[in-house]
Amino acid sequence: MLIMTPGPIAVDDRVIAAMQRPVIPHYHPSFIQTMDDTMGMLKRIFGTSGDAIILPGSARIGLEAGVCSVVERGDKTLHIVNGCFGKWVSEIAARAGAVPTVLESEWGGVLDLNRVEDALKKAAYKLVTVVHSETSTGAVNPIREIGEIIRRHSALYMVDAISSLGALPLAMDEMGIDLCATGSQKALGSITGLSVVGVAPRAFEVMRARKQVCQSYALDLSRWPGMFLNKQSSRPYPVIPSTHLVYALQTACRLLLEEGLPARLERHKRFAEATRRAVAAIGLELFPDRRMAGDSLTGVKPPSGLHDSRITELMRDKHGVFIGGGLYDLKGKLFRISHMGVQASPLYLLPTLDALEKTLAELGHKFERGAALAAFGRHA
Repeated sequence: MLIMTPGPIAVDDRVIAAMQRPVIPHYHPSFIQTMDDTMGMLKRIFGTSGDAIILPGSARIGLEAGVCSVVERGDKTLHIVNGCFGKWVSEIAARAGAVPTVLESEWGGVLDLNRVEDALKKAAYKLVTVVHSETSTGAVNPIREIGEIIRRHSALYMVDAISSLGALPLAMDEMGIDLCATGSQKALGSITGLSVVGVAPRAFEVMRARKQVCQSYALDLSRWPGMFLNKQSSRPYPVIPSTHLVYALQTACRLLLEEGLPARLERHKRFAEATRRAVAAIGLELFPDRRMAGDSLTGVKPPSGLHDSRITELMRDKHGVFIGGGLYDLKGKLFRISHMGVQASPLYLLPTLDALEKTLAELGHKFERGAALAAFGRHA
């Protein structure tokens, strides 16, 4: 089975091999060194002078840790939403006692930055959140421009980079991002089960100034500087990560930095464009349009009269390629081909496009056979 879903993604064999080690206690000196090495590489990938904290669990854990660590009961939060995942952060904030405001736009549509500016002028928000690469649609939000607007006000800025870190340009310090959450299983190229939160110094300052105790004991990021991040201490963990998943993440980060972050981003950009050209060559319409499309995945509208599940299930069950379907409001209206990490290569994308052509032909879609593969080859 070829995994071409937008998370979890297929991974390098060396990442799997990294986990084939004996069990080790999380407090063993060699594993503490592994944590330090991995977190140091993640800081470089996040582009922050702050810290990169590894937590057990999916990326949603990192989102919740970031929100509940800075938000106190009664705080106002603003959530920029143009897909299903952006809305979830507002629900996390509400459960943390905040008073969330959702600034919603058309799914996959171009974000109106004037609405963001106007909202920040009308109320004093503690935190503003946005999804960088909205995995449900394939759309990318302008996080640099949003950060410039937020810096003119006093709010903290939190970015969901779950399907963008390692695939799209992102630099926390340069872009004024205070909190940034991602997961191990997407563009970083590792195994599901770890969340990482980039925390800038200003976010730690806000945590230290809280008047109320954080509602979560395990996810309170303010405990890390006095515990594991304090190298003069015995290095206790506020919450314990999986040793073997950290080994995998360490290897994935090392492979990323060996390739070089600029080269990695350019590879994703090149193969994203080649994939878009390929699906267009067989008469399929992209979603969203090119103004919003990102380099993590390609969203495609099924031919008229076809539900996305007919395509995804036939590709998976008959042709051995697993791609993503539409979610929530886009269910039935969209299928998604991922090109993150090792997926961003002819080794993965050519068989995927071949399987897509075979599937569409079997479902009655009329097109020139081989056109997708030819277009991909011209632009890869």
